[in-house]
Amino acid sequence: MRAVHNLSKETRQRAIEVLLEKRSKKELAEQLGLSPASIVKFFKGYTHPSDITISRVLEVASDEERREIVRLFIDDLVDGVIELLETYPDVESSKLDELKKILEEKEKRRILTSLGFV
Repeated sequence: MRAVHNLSKETRQRAIEVLLEKRSKKELAEQLGLSPASIVKFFKGYTHPSDITISRVLEVASDEERREIVRLFIDDLVDGVIELLETYPDVESSKLDELKKILEEKEKRRILTSLGFV
């Protein structure tokens, strides 16, 4: 997943913390194919998980954990986009138009679902 590469160190650490809420450091290390020492280093912020480790995080997460982790990822990535747009407000991009359409469609589906039409 290309987006994983752009995640902040803090978000990577938080993803590990989410998984540690329901398993020990040793269990998580085994699931991710890492040493327990690596998990401790991630948890304490001494190092951060690689792109490959973050991809594995998504694989071993439960559905509930995955939703929470993906929300963290989205928030982190959107914060970066917002910062860019605020810094360079005059820059236009067809990808921004595409994103706007996706968000509008998502909102329409949410409204229809809440009204019981879907």
